[in-house]
Amino acid sequence: MYGDAMDFYIDNDGDGGMDDLNGDGRVDVRDARVLAAAADQVEKDHPSLIGGVGIYAPTGAHHGFVHIDTRGYRARW
Repeated sequence: MYGDAMDFYIDNDGDGGMDDLNGDGRVDVRDARVLAAAADQVEKDHPSLIGGVGIYAPTGAHHGFVHIDTRGYRARW
């Protein structure tokens, strides 16, 4: 609504879902954790960008993804 949050996943192979980012041969919540770790590193390097990071596992309703926002304080779920 305000452009200060996003839900995303990496889909380089174009299949509409999260790619195997950790290279273990499966696509699951551990791949979303790779993205969350990248967000943690950005916060460490740029404290003014502190915010929320939520990891969502794949379900029957959606592919797994990561939510990142700039709420101004650290939140994880």
